[in-house]
Amino acid sequence: MISTPEPDTELKPLRVLVVDDNVPSAQTLEWTIETYGDEVRSCHDGRTALREAHEFLPEVILLDLAMPGMDGIEVCRQLRKDESLAGVKIIAQTGHAGPEHRRMTAAAGFDLHLVKPVDPHVLADMLHLLRTNPLRRRR
Repeated sequence: MISTPEPDTELKPLRVLVVDDNVPSAQTLEWTIETYGDEVRSCHDGRTALREAHEFLPEVILLDLAMPGMDGIEVCRQLRKDESLAGVKIIAQTGHAGPEHRRMTAAAGFDLHLVKPVDPHVLADMLHLLRTNPLRRRR
């Protein structure tokens, strides 16, 4: 049986937006993040993600790369152009772990790279890192 990490009850909850066109995957991530004590919303396409980011004002966005229509790379680039979302941390979700994919996501403006299938302990560690040591954006 897979254990779920304990929530960070001592720290302020994060607002997390999950963007994945695979609805069951998005729902699983949403549930997992809720168990950490964070506030979470999900959506399933790039255009909705841009709109939801402005309404919800997340601190962290988990963004799938391979989506129909507007892919995750383009969504990230659009988010990075928006000054009102300058502080948001964006985590790429992808099945690709190679160095060329990590360079591609970093160049597009992603802060972190998370390989699918998502390990709940790795995700918990990433969110804890962002909660306790906010990353500085590369210029």
